[in-house]
Amino acid sequence: MGLAAVLAAPVGSSVAVAAVQPATPAAGSVAAAPVVGFPGNQVNYQYDSVRLQMTAGGGTTPYSWSAANLPSGLTINSSSGLISGVTRTSGSRTVTVTVKDAQGATGFTTFTWRVIRDACPRC
Repeated sequence: MGLAAVLAAPVGSSVAVAAVQPATPAAGSVAAAPVVGFPGNQVNYQYDSVRLQMTAGGGTTPYSWSAANLPSGLTINSSSGLISGVTRTSGSRTVTVTVKDAQGATGFTTFTWRVIRDACPRC
């Protein structure tokens, strides 16, 4: 990502222009902590099959994923960040997904996951 500047000066005058470059971390410095993408609030019916791929950027790969308070029946793959399974119990939960990078830095996101009771479980 670069920066650009526009300078205006009267005709015949001189303007000194300096190039500006984004800062580059020095060798051996710590990269910024990873940032977890917000997947939006989730809504499913009871007994739905779920596949939700979490995303992250920044930090140092590889990442390690974890999740707190997932609906019953769902798990997160600690290597890929894929939340999958079959929703078992209705209700609303506040879910927190955390990613840890190779340097031990962490990032997280929080969202609501609502599971609606199946109106006709034996239909």
